[in-house]
Amino acid sequence: MSYDTNPVIVFDMDGTLIDSLPDLANSARYLMQSYQLPSVTDQDVRLMIGDGIKVLVERLLAHAGNAGSKIDIQEATDRFIAYYVKHSTDYSRPFEGAVQAMEEFKKRGWKIALCTNKITSAAKLILEQLKIDHFFDAVGGGDLFADKKPHACHLEGIMKMLNADPAKTVMVGDHINDILVAKNAKVAGSVYAAWGYGPAEIGKQATLVANTLLELPNVAENVMSK
Repeated sequence: MSYDTNPVIVFDMDGTLIDSLPDLANSARYLMQSYQLPSVTDQDVRLMIGDGIKVLVERLLAHAGNAGSKIDIQEATDRFIAYYVKHSTDYSRPFEGAVQAMEEFKKRGWKIALCTNKITSAAKLILEQLKIDHFFDAVGGGDLFADKKPHACHLEGIMKMLNADPAKTVMVGDHINDILVAKNAKVAGSVYAAWGYGPAEIGKQATLVANTLLELPNVAENVMSK
């Protein structure tokens, strides 16, 4: 099979590209208040994100104990999404160095993609509102494919959108799902985003670790040469 010759860097969204915790936490508190459930802190929510909105809502309701177990998960998910879509960029911003890193990748001839468990339309809206959508050659949310991270088909689907060579594709993320999807899709390797929300021990399972976004382009090239 003939692939595109450009290398591809695939970003996770929350906790890697964008510091989205403030708006996710505010949306979580709105949800809990709307059901008269105990509130949650930013740190509570930080430990719950990374597997998509529905799983986040499931964890929020579980956090509330018996009272949360009586609430319909789908209804709560819909309520969360309706609020979050309107407030997803109130306080969320690209992490420091994100724009410079993407500019550098483009200068070096890399294509840039997004692999997020968020719904694609919501992810695209956030990129547009933060004025960074023009960097992306492909955006693949968890709703586009048969399954989502850490399942291989999510990253494979994004590579197919770009006709990308797995041997020239690098995944960067702060969650174990990002590291696992890279392994499952058999790409060149993965980079653990040490500035993100995930625990440091995840870095031990990644190909390499980047401490800042500014060093990411060089780290990604080192992954390709390993």
